[in-house]
Amino acid sequence: MQVTVENVSELGRRMTVTVEDANIEQAVQERLKAIQPTVKMSGFRPGKVPMKMVTQSHSGPARRDVIDALVQSSMQEAFTQEEINPASPPHIETMNEEDGSLVYAMVYDVFPDVKDINLKGIKLEKTSAEVQDEDVDAMLETLRQQRMTWEPLKRAAKEEDGVTIDFVGSIDGEEFDGGKGADVLVVIGDGNMLPEFENQLIGKKTGQETTITMTFPADYRAEHLQGKEAVFAVTVKTVAKKKLPKLDKAFAELCGVSAGLAALKKEVRGNMTRELETALKAQNKRKVMSSLTDNNEVALPEGPVQREAEFLMEQAKTNLRNQGVNVEGIPFDIENFKDSAKQRVSLSLLIGKIISDNGITAEEDKVKSVIDGIAESYEDPEDVVKFYMNDQQKLSEIQMMVVEDAVVEWIYDKVKVEETTSTFSEVMNAASAA
Repeated sequence: MQVTVENVSELGRRMTVTVEDANIEQAVQERLKAIQPTVKMSGFRPGKVPMKMVTQSHSGPARRDVIDALVQSSMQEAFTQEEINPASPPHIETMNEEDGSLVYAMVYDVFPDVKDINLKGIKLEKTSAEVQDEDVDAMLETLRQQRMTWEPLKRAAKEEDGVTIDFVGSIDGEEFDGGKGADVLVVIGDGNMLPEFENQLIGKKTGQETTITMTFPADYRAEHLQGKEAVFAVTVKTVAKKKLPKLDKAFAELCGVSAGLAALKKEVRGNMTRELETALKAQNKRKVMSSLTDNNEVALPEGPVQREAEFLMEQAKTNLRNQGVNVEGIPFDIENFKDSAKQRVSLSLLIGKIISDNGITAEEDKVKSVIDGIAESYEDPEDVVKFYMNDQQKLSEIQMMVVEDAVVEWIYDKVKVEETTSTFSEVMNAASAA
């Protein structure tokens, strides 16, 4: 087999492959003989169709199958021989049979050869933070709010009370779409309904029927209601106030901790510390990786960028579906994902260069430490550890995470680093935004 490679652009290549003594005709005949027993044709029993008729009806597909198989095998051999890892699926440009040989040319992209990693001038902020007592208190208050109940009242409703209502809205005496509700809980002042509506529930009592008149804002989300005056016939079903559980042993048990409030606080602090460490690690890593790509311009092949953009677009659709959004009518544009795709592909190449040049590997003790950290938050940590250690895909993900952490530390050692401190809420809010 003869192989020649020529450059057609910075990353574009054309490879011409000559498969000598291809024996295509012989292979076609062998294939026809192999399929003869399975050929069905009117007037003949299965397997009894004459070879001449099999050739007439199946020689075209047989030849295509033989040539396709020959191209696939010789293409793989050619890439291995030339030590080429194409960045995009090859496209067959020309193909000919010459004196018993098969000659074809294909074009493809290659990944750029990253020469050096440039870290000059990079200054990085490395943020640290700790869980404080007030952070734990705030989390306990959140847990209380999540376990809040409503205590029925005989008095009239006021700010922050929960009023359960039935209502029917009309405009110019006609009911409108979306203007009816039953057993709807309105927390006065929460803003889940328009303030003009909520405020007119103040002073109302259980069992009372009332009328609320209001005007929808000119920029209201439902266009057919913008600027319209509506009248709502309202029946107050119940008036109730929030009832928060006390911070005591019973509350701890409600949260799944039987050893009391002190044990609950300890568990909450432990969970918050793990969440904070994960968020800090991700935040600092984003800064490092962003600086790496900003400081190193890499020519990128279109194929991997396109595939990464398609992946990101599908990921976005999946995230929206998981939130209950119907994505069928949303006009997704692949171009909107190209910048992120380019950064991810570029980052992959740069990280690969650093790993290769410095012999960075996933150290076993660090892999084990990461898995142990993940397992800590589960009821049976040993089972979680066994799961990761016995699942090659999951184990590979952890190993890659450890390698990337090592790359981050390698970069920290080479650049100027400024240590900064932050708070739990600032770090977690930034993580949510990211």
